[in-house]
Order: sequence, then C-alpha cells, then structure tokens
Amino acid sequence: MAYSVPFTVDSAHQDSATGLVLYRIRVPVSATTNAHEGPTIRYLTASSPPKGASNSIPDDRGRNLSFETVPAGDWNLSHLATTSDGTKFVLASTETSSLDKSVGLLDAGTTWHDTQFDLVHLLDAFYAQRKLHPDNNDTCAAANIQCSGHVNAAVLPSPFNPNHPSAQDKVIGIWAWQPGLTYGIANETHIYYLLRARGDPGLAARFLGHITDDATRVVGFLLEHVVGARHAGPGDLDKCREALRRLHAAGVAYGPSLRRESFLVTIEGSVLLQGFGGAFETDEEEVFVAELGGLEEVLAQV
Repeated sequence: MAYSVPFTVDSAHQDSATGLVLYRIRVPVSATTNAHEGPTIRYLTASSPPKGASNSIPDDRGRNLSFETVPAGDWNLSHLATTSDGTKFVLASTETSSLDKSVGLLDAGTTWHDTQFDLVHLLDAFYAQRKLHPDNNDTCAAANIQCSGHVNAAVLPSPFNPNHPSAQDKVIGIWAWQPGLTYGIANETHIYYLLRARGDPGLAARFLGHITDDATRVVGFLLEHVVGARHAGPGDLDKCREALRRLHAAGVAYGPSLRRESFLVTIEGSVLLQGFGGAFETDEEEVFVAELGGLEEVLAQV
C-alpha cells in the first residue's frame, strides 16, 4: 500500500534562460529501500513557476508548494503541475530518472578519484559542528581564502578516519548542484586530474575526493585545508611566476580570471594555485607569454 512521508526543502533553483524550476528536497531514509544512512535527496521539477504565485522564485522555503508530504519509495524525480487557480504547485507524477541534462541536471565532472563523500552527510556534520561551536567563525566560507570565488564552499569537518593518510581536522568543500554552476566545478575537477596525471599535483592543494549528491551525481570536490595560507602580493612575484610556469608546463593556462587570490602562499613560503574554473588546456606559447607578462599587474591589485 502506497503511503506518504514528510519532506523538507533543501534549496531551489530557477533557470534564468528557460524558466525551469527545480526543488531539491530531503526525505527520511525510512521512506526508501536504499541502504545508505541519513536523509535522501529527491528533485521536484516544473517547466516554469506558477503564473499566479505570490512568492518569489527561487522558492527556497517551498511556499509555492501546495503539499507537505510526498510518496514514499525510491523515485528521485517528481514532475509538478499547478493548482486550478494557478497559484501553487501540485505533484503530478514521480519516476526514477537518470537526472541528466534532460531534466536540467548535470554531473560536475567525471569521477577519476577513488574517494567519494555525499553532500548530505558533509553538510549535516558541518551544521552540527556550528551548533556545538557557534563562535567558531572559521567554519564560515567567508573566513577562509580557499573558499573565495565559489558560490558554495565551506571549511568542513573532515570525513576521513583519523588514521587515514589524508586525515585533517578540517577540509575544504566546493560544490554546486544547481544547473548553470556545474561547468566550473567540472572544469576544476578536470584540471586537478591533469595536474596529477602530468606529474605536478603539488602545484595546488591536494584533491581529496569527489562530492556526490545522494551517492549518485558528482556535484563537487574536497580539497586539503591549507592552514595559515595567505593571498599573494607584489613581494611574491618570483614564486608566483614559477607556479604559473609549472601550470603552463602541464599544458594549462589559468585563463582570464587570474588574480592575486588565485595564489596561496603557505606558512612555509611555497606558492599554490587555486580556483581553476576558467583554466583551459592549450599549447599556444603566446597565451602563456601573455599570462606571465600580466602577472606583476595582477599581484599589484588591491
């Protein structure tokens, strides 16, 4: 016998070009037959918002939804229709979908690393820690320079076993489930792969694994937390130039988003690169020359 379960709206998104509406909701694991622990993710989708809705889109609080429960079971996508007065959404159907481009969702890169962690569990641990330590501002993305330049990024409690070689108290999480934001994540993931494949993984913070959404789609990645790092300045020109040359030697240009925040200067004085969302593969020497030629001006920016 079919039954319904409560849910919470985790977040919502509307595509600015197509009008497509997506809700990311959480249901209790007891409502499914899958084995992994904790709340599970479902998506609700509609081709456009209700024309008579009085609440704004994206509707992160679910005020445009006319229902408070959803069907139990292992479906992952529900299609929405509108109420007769056109002001709210109702559930029209559910299905098990591949959650691909056809419904406005994309993988944020291919999985090349052996380690994967689920976004739900990472964020649950993050919010639990904030409740325990409300005065610890270091858990805020704005307080850490490795999180700058990303829509969704935070210093997270480490999910690794204390005896694991990658064990730290904290790691950097960077993710984006929303359509339109996955390209940058996918590109960064690919650049970290290239640095590892071409023999220079030490040019950036260690790539620790992929972040998945409900143990399915790739939506982000984890990085080593570089404690005490600072952004580069004019006095770091030589070391930053060398770091950029190493990137070029791997066949990668940083791209037009190069800025002083692209460089991390560690406590030991070495320089790492970060923020590869706009980086690209090339063998054009003039691109490398131009990038190096503008570096001094980049580092002088306030």
